[in-house]
Amino acid sequence: MKLLDLLGDAAAIAANPVVGLAKVALDVAPDIAGLFGDDAEKAVGKLADTVRAVTGTDDPAQAREALADPALVFQLRSQAQTFAHEERMQQMANAVTTLTATLGDRQNARVRDTEFIKAGRSNIRANVLLVTAGAGIVGGIAFMVFGHVDGNTAVGGCIISVVTLLAGKFATAFDFEFGGSADSEQTRTLLAHAPPINGR
Repeated sequence: MKLLDLLGDAAAIAANPVVGLAKVALDVAPDIAGLFGDDAEKAVGKLADTVRAVTGTDDPAQAREALADPALVFQLRSQAQTFAHEERMQQMANAVTTLTATLGDRQNARVRDTEFIKAGRSNIRANVLLVTAGAGIVGGIAFMVFGHVDGNTAVGGCIISVVTLLAGKFATAFDFEFGGSADSEQTRTLLAHAPPINGR
């Protein structure tokens, strides 16, 4: 359910003061609606927290009365921006943690392969997986071409999905082997989407 639909439901507002507080927030400062993303239920909670922090009450009627003061509306907007910034920073921290773990795992795998080479051995499992992915890509394309399979059919769509998946794995193998350009791209993308340090 969309945020505005949820907040427009009088029964929901009557049954849940949190929804009522969120409705008050959007009535006095509709521009803060987009600060908390597209998850309606999560946005309702954040909006209610914002109203509660500014007005000091859980009662929607009292909150609406308090927010008749323009100074409090200004505080509401500021507090909403602060909450939204903190949430984005937490998401960024989680993404950095995940990326760091991924890069660490990949580096460990490279070290393992280096040790295999030093010992005069090869990583047979990795080679088999790579050959299997390559064969799957070629086989899927050949099946569609020579079997005259339409990509718009269920079978064709399934084959395209599998080939796309295998091609992604093949690309990952090349990135692993030749220096991890994908790692650098992931890092650049992550930094590019980072919110401003001051949250404004």
